[in-house]
Amino acid sequence: MASLIRVKGKRGTSYEVQFSDGADRRPKIRLGIVSKRVADAAKIRIEHLIAAKAAGHPLDAESARWLEGVSDSLHARLAKAGLVPHRQGVREARQQISTLGALVDRYISRRESNLKPNTIRKMRQARKAMVDHFGEDSPLKSITAGAAADWREKMLQALAEATVATHIKCAKTFFAYGLDSAFIDQNPFAKVKAGSQKNSGRKFFVHPDSIAKVLAACPNNEWRLIIALARYGGLRVPSELQRLKWADIDWAGDRFVVQVIKKEHLDGHQTRVVPIFPEIRPYLEQAFQLAPPGSVYVVPLARQPGVNLRTPFERWLAKAGVAQWPKLFTNLRASRETDLAHIYPMHLVYKWLGNTEKVALDHYLMPTDADYRRASRTPVQSPATMAGQEPSGESGSPVLAAIGFYTSVQVPPAGIEPATYGLGNRRSIH
Repeated sequence: MASLIRVKGKRGTSYEVQFSDGADRRPKIRLGIVSKRVADAAKIRIEHLIAAKAAGHPLDAESARWLEGVSDSLHARLAKAGLVPHRQGVREARQQISTLGALVDRYISRRESNLKPNTIRKMRQARKAMVDHFGEDSPLKSITAGAAADWREKMLQALAEATVATHIKCAKTFFAYGLDSAFIDQNPFAKVKAGSQKNSGRKFFVHPDSIAKVLAACPNNEWRLIIALARYGGLRVPSELQRLKWADIDWAGDRFVVQVIKKEHLDGHQTRVVPIFPEIRPYLEQAFQLAPPGSVYVVPLARQPGVNLRTPFERWLAKAGVAQWPKLFTNLRASRETDLAHIYPMHLVYKWLGNTEKVALDHYLMPTDADYRRASRTPVQSPATMAGQEPSGESGSPVLAAIGFYTSVQVPPAGIEPATYGLGNRRSIH
């Protein structure tokens, strides 16, 4: 990786370390007149600097201590070769950002404009957890790898593993930023295992019977549509509700386009197309009829500044006499994916819900009571027994059967918004 060059001069023998920078250049770092043993040791440390820079990894502790102790002249040569930041800049940076609170606040403030609100919320929660344990004014140097590991173990005594994993991942991000910005020499969280972000204990299947009671308790159609889109369309609340437009509804094609805010930075994942399921259509069509001329957005309530959908939803649950489930909106989305997995090929389900197989298995899909009842009453047939038989699976969907109402409503043409569609020409939905 690097070569040690012996240079004879009038004042004695000196050494240089030469390496390739990957751009067809071979910089040399002069070590000066030193012993062969010192030169060999310096070459090894410089090789560690080269490897860390190439891989984007933090410097090992021993090499970091060596770098801290080298002379200003040697450090300047290393900086000129592009292996380390200039020492003066490092000193100024470390004087500016030297405590835990300052580091985290700087990172969040620099990223707040281009991160999702939910991501920022998780980062602020991680900040609070770190500050509560280490102290806001705790020097960055005092947070060692051992202290980081101890913090994780302490959190596991009081918090769910998924929450601990989220906090650790945020801490890794904060300190990686500190390392890249030369505020610190190493990331104490680099080797701390984050753990799984799954929380199976909060999975909950929301039965259509419960949703029917809640829909009956809702004060208006807009709230019924919100709940139907969450439970039967699998929309993320509130982000995907907020951008749903009437222009996204393809009535003739029986589908609508969802703007996937969570993945808008990923090429090809900015949108997904969802069927207008029978459980959604009556509320969607009534919302269209009630929308004022010129309306653009399907759920205006979700776009109101500072809107809180959770509190009213909890009120409708209480009014309906339905016990609240662990994750108010996420459990609705997960329940819909579980419904669909019983009926449709999984490649369709993943497309409609907008997640991957791993995410679906870890966070969404779950067995239901009906699965256990069916399994306890239906013998599993072997391939030999089934040979020559036609499939005899149940027809229809228990989810669709639970809806049980269709009314005479107005069906707008494909792509038409409320302002441009007349209120005549009703037809009956069967």
